[in-house]
Amino acid sequence: MRKRRPPFRIIADSRGFSMVEAVMVLVIIAILAPIVVSRTSTDTIPLLAEAEILKSNLRYAQIRAMNDTVTWGISIAGATTYTLVRTGYTAPNLSGDNSATHTLTGGVTISSGVGTVLFNEWGTPSTDTPITLSQGGQSSTVTITKNTGYIP
Repeated sequence: MRKRRPPFRIIADSRGFSMVEAVMVLVIIAILAPIVVSRTSTDTIPLLAEAEILKSNLRYAQIRAMNDTVTWGISIAGATTYTLVRTGYTAPNLSGDNSATHTLTGGVTISSGVGTVLFNEWGTPSTDTPITLSQGGQSSTVTITKNTGYIP
């Protein structure tokens, strides 16, 4: 006697997705994509860019100090500018700038850390002062670790 098959049979060798499933995934992605993109803020781009430029300039001064017999550093004299310094000598231009002074752009200001950060021949700074950059209600802090000279 012949065995009867169940009315709903599971096909064991089926592979891949059906066209309906693929279209549904694309529809869900199309709905969620504008939401994700609208939540990405471009307002902080100048702040993040200036923080990276400051880190780069601090590292530049640090490397120059490790390759010289005098100390090098960054002097922050105001809310919108800082200058590369070399003790006893005129400092050369900053990397990527036409002068030893860098002016912050995009409404970014230095809100704390006014002073001079000097690096000795081992690349370690004289102080452990964090430098905070602000733009509107956002801020970014650059800290140089005193004993190691690490700039994250």
